[in-house]
Amino acid sequence: MSTYRGTVILLLDEVEMPAAAGDLRMDEAGAWGGSLIFPVEARTPRLLNLAEGRLSIRGREASFVRPDTSDWVNSPTGQFRIRIEGSGDAPF
Repeated sequence: MSTYRGTVILLLDEVEMPAAAGDLRMDEAGAWGGSLIFPVEARTPRLLNLAEGRLSIRGREASFVRPDTSDWVNSPTGQFRIRIEGSGDAPF
């Protein structure tokens, strides 16, 4: 099992948005996922409704889905946190 915590880049069309990986994990079967943490100011309609995207970690990219767009309501004060599930090889 592999875990990554650190800086990530969310790739949205032609926009690169920095975020923190709260707890990206890959299990023994190769499935991966976890949370992305943004400053509360990043809570825009585009991110609130984000259902899928691409993530870059140190130049390695991977696709993900966000199964529940209401996941952010449990974010800690001062943060905007979303849960993602990876698709394909993990970027870490």
